[in-house]
Amino acid sequence: MFHIIPGTKSEMLDAEYWIEKIPDRDHLIMMQDDIIKFNQKIVEKCDSVYDLRSYRDSFTYDELLSLIKEYKLPEKEMYFGNGEVVKSDFYHHIADNLNITEIKEVNPVQYGITIRKTSIRSFPTEIAVYSRKGDIEFDRFQETSCQAIEPVIVLHESKDKKWYFVQMYNYKGWAKVTDIAIAKNKEEVFDYLDTDDFIVVTGNRVRTQSNPYDDDVSEIQLDMGTRVPLEKDMPDTIGNQSTYGNYVVKLPSRDDKGNLVFKDGLISMKEDVHQGYVPYTRANILNQAFKLIGDRYGWGDSFNGRDCSSLIMHIYKTFGFRLPRNADEQERCPGIVHQFSDDLSLIDRIEAFKGIKPGAALYMPGHAMMFVGIDGGVPYIIHDFTGYAERNGDKYDFIPVNEVMVTSSLLITADGKMFLERIIKSVQFGM
Repeated sequence: MFHIIPGTKSEMLDAEYWIEKIPDRDHLIMMQDDIIKFNQKIVEKCDSVYDLRSYRDSFTYDELLSLIKEYKLPEKEMYFGNGEVVKSDFYHHIADNLNITEIKEVNPVQYGITIRKTSIRSFPTEIAVYSRKGDIEFDRFQETSCQAIEPVIVLHESKDKKWYFVQMYNYKGWAKVTDIAIAKNKEEVFDYLDTDDFIVVTGNRVRTQSNPYDDDVSEIQLDMGTRVPLEKDMPDTIGNQSTYGNYVVKLPSRDDKGNLVFKDGLISMKEDVHQGYVPYTRANILNQAFKLIGDRYGWGDSFNGRDCSSLIMHIYKTFGFRLPRNADEQERCPGIVHQFSDDLSLIDRIEAFKGIKPGAALYMPGHAMMFVGIDGGVPYIIHDFTGYAERNGDKYDFIPVNEVMVTSSLLITADGKMFLERIIKSVQFGM
């Protein structure tokens, strides 16, 4: 037996339970060409999303300084993981490591590729800082993760030369130098990435085959939505292993100077991957979402997990979508939108879901969810969330969950309101 959240039955954790309820489950919502055009609309509409192919060539001193300074050092009392109060000398060290004195009047950008999944941090440090003593769930310097094999623009280097300030397609911040290979130019990056021969990771996580001869391509973790170019010239063996039964993938790596080189690796054909993007259907959206049931919640993708909006982003990445990172930005994406007004009754809110398709993203202040269907007259959602509340007399007790789970939208949030009452918008991504 295992613990089930109130309102959730064990059979609800199976995607097929919900897919069978969808009449047009296998209807192709958009073709890949349309998704490409949709991504361009996102770039035009959302300030946080970029087409790195057309990114600017340089920044002035003031422009680059402004980008770096968007992250503000905390003014309130903060704590390290061991419970000690963060002192001002720590912040002085971080400010010094920003390497502001080395910003030039004109700062040319460099292109690079992530060779493995890496964290994007507010500041060039691995040290975590927390708002509350003893609460290690929310590292306030952790912004997000950047998957392996992502193009990045390198804008600046830290004083200790261990961090790059980078722009990925939908976020910017500090990433470890050792996780990024620097390309000769933009063409080297996109000639590699813009191939028609690729696989997409459709499982929660897959790894390349172990290679005892080359650590650079051995057991590399690739998360859901990662697009991996295939090697066109297939060798018979890699790392003294036959390539038979494997996809031969072309992976970015760093030479001894940190420059981009390419190496071949292997991914088993039995892994949960798909040649090309997954067809964009309602059934496939839910199939992808339900592969993540039980996965650990991680603020800013910490603990090798995801948070609420990252879950939505990575599911939709398997279809070729390049969504914004954060919930408040995702909800501004183009698509079929339903707005929930504050004065809407509970009955009217439930009724509204009759016009919303399963797989649509749902948003409330500070949280993103996905609609999976209606059961017993109640809308149900799948989401990566921290917990819910149970009434205890005249107050509410918070029940931690910290994972991806299917729940009733009538479940109570920490402030005593139902999730359904707090939903402000649904977005069905598409044209």
